[in-house]
Amino acid sequence: MSTIPAFGLGTFRLQGQVVIDSVRNGLELGYRAIDTAQIYGNEAEVGEAIAASGVRRDDLFLTTKIWVDNYAPEKLAASLEDSLAKLRTDHVDLTLIHWPAPGNGVSVEAFMGALADAKARGLTRRIGISNFNIELTRQAIAAVGREAIATNQIELSPYL
Repeated sequence: MSTIPAFGLGTFRLQGQVVIDSVRNGLELGYRAIDTAQIYGNEAEVGEAIAASGVRRDDLFLTTKIWVDNYAPEKLAASLEDSLAKLRTDHVDLTLIHWPAPGNGVSVEAFMGALADAKARGLTRRIGISNFNIELTRQAIAAVGREAIATNQIELSPYL
């Protein structure tokens, strides 16, 4: 899929058969964007549901997010490769840095550079950030360039 769909199916807090059923039902209803993350602990089930759906991979827009434990440059690509194995695909359409973690000892420049390298290796088609404030977004842009960052995915909720 060449563009980021306006709507997608989120899998936050869904586990086991619930996530499998949710992804299956969403795909049956016509959703073609599926969002998951390493920290959700459900990438394998999402991959299982997609594989069983019969929907062609080229017709899907698959997003995952790298968790803070994997921001170090020597861990990031390997963790994404693990995500790809769980999702049963050779690439995702969008990989995001899940959460700003300025106190974890890995600079924005380091993890954004590692994410850009993962893209250059073909592990992901697009890269971006999630839940970043304005200042950290500026740092991410400075690290890899404005054109490199596809999105800053943020939660929109009446509770926030």
